[in-house]
Amino acid sequence: MNQSLKIKLAVSIALFNAIALCVNYFGISPKIEATTANQKLEIYLFTDSEIGLKSNLQEVGPLAQTPDGFWPFEAFYINTSTSETDYTGRFRGFFAGFDFFEFIFYNGLLLGTLLFLKLW
Repeated sequence: MNQSLKIKLAVSIALFNAIALCVNYFGISPKIEATTANQKLEIYLFTDSEIGLKSNLQEVGPLAQTPDGFWPFEAFYINTSTSETDYTGRFRGFFAGFDFFEFIFYNGLLLGTLLFLKLW
């Protein structure tokens, strides 16, 4: 692997991580809602976080959601029942739950890999 390809790949991955963090921190995401007689569907493109990484304060139907894992092992789709016939479904977005810890972990992994390749 030549040097310029390594640099381009590293910058691309770091930029991807920065975009994911900014989208979650500032709560930037288009929202699409679809409602029928007894179901509601909410679709967020990037994230369902509020400004300042307050995703655990968001509600799906009457229930408050809590972060459940490490990105990309989050629950990207949540379905809550308000009764036997009514429910609210939410696609949380592609970057749901990506916060500072994931940003530091993935960029540290990237730097560690580059360092390993440099020393190897």
